[in-house]
Amino acid sequence: MLAGWAGAVLLSACAAHTPVLYVADRQADSVVVVDPETRKVLARIPDIPRPADLTVSPDGGTVYVGGEGRMVTAIRLPGRNLDRLEAGAVPQAVDVSPDGRALFVANAKDKTLSVISVKTGALLARARVGALPIAVAAIPRRPAVYVVNYFSGTVSVVSTASYLVVATIPVGMFPVDIALSTDGRFAYVTNQRPGAVSVIDVARDTVVATVAVGLNPVGIASAPDGGTVYVANSGADTVSVVSTATDREEAVVPVGPSPWRVSVAPDGRRVYVTHRETDRIAVIDSESRQVVAWLETGAAEGLMGIVVAPR
Repeated sequence: MLAGWAGAVLLSACAAHTPVLYVADRQADSVVVVDPETRKVLARIPDIPRPADLTVSPDGGTVYVGGEGRMVTAIRLPGRNLDRLEAGAVPQAVDVSPDGRALFVANAKDKTLSVISVKTGALLARARVGALPIAVAAIPRRPAVYVVNYFSGTVSVVSTASYLVVATIPVGMFPVDIALSTDGRFAYVTNQRPGAVSVIDVARDTVVATVAVGLNPVGIASAPDGGTVYVANSGADTVSVVSTATDREEAVVPVGPSPWRVSVAPDGRRVYVTHRETDRIAVIDSESRQVVAWLETGAAEGLMGIVVAPR
């Protein structure tokens, strides 16, 4: 997912490129490529089983897509050729190591984290985590990966030295997504109950603050300047703007029904929000904190994950 370290690196790696959006159209088993400037669909990449989560390699050369089945799809840029990487049962959440050498995959059905070599596609390790692992983030400041466990209400801390769980962090009920601060010091986890974000100090593996947001928060993303995180509240039809300095909700932006995932443009000026029940992407201006445009994708029943990547 873009919420992890790879997402933060992407913000700088993509600066020299004209970015586009890669969006998971789960019902159509495809990824839609959208130009946010022209508001046009550039391509549809088929044969990706029920895509859910996306992340981008640190060099911006590959978009990884997690979904169902047993494979992660690697979209190789710029040609958008596809590779398949064996992962585990329902490998719906993905992130990349800080050095770009390993892919981390949370397998929802297996209750495992798979570690896959980016170079060879070989399975390097598999760690047992909590119930229904649903999000994953590589930690740049230490050899560790955070795995969000939906039914356990926890975050598993997996050492990349031993590939064992070395700590378990209790968060809220039904945690869904995770984003790292730009400096890598904190992790932010959305909890559907009670509608809050847990702030974790990654040096101590400890929750240090809880931020009240809207009903049923799902997706979360950090702004490149490190001052803000954006939270999609699927039950409130809003996006919460949270200050990382105060760990408080600063603003609420109405965005339409069932907002699901969030991604931020490399320059931080635009925030993109998918909706699970519509084919549209809301475009929020980060300065005015208002929706300034809508991007149509033609999806039949709604959208899920989204990342900003090179064209």
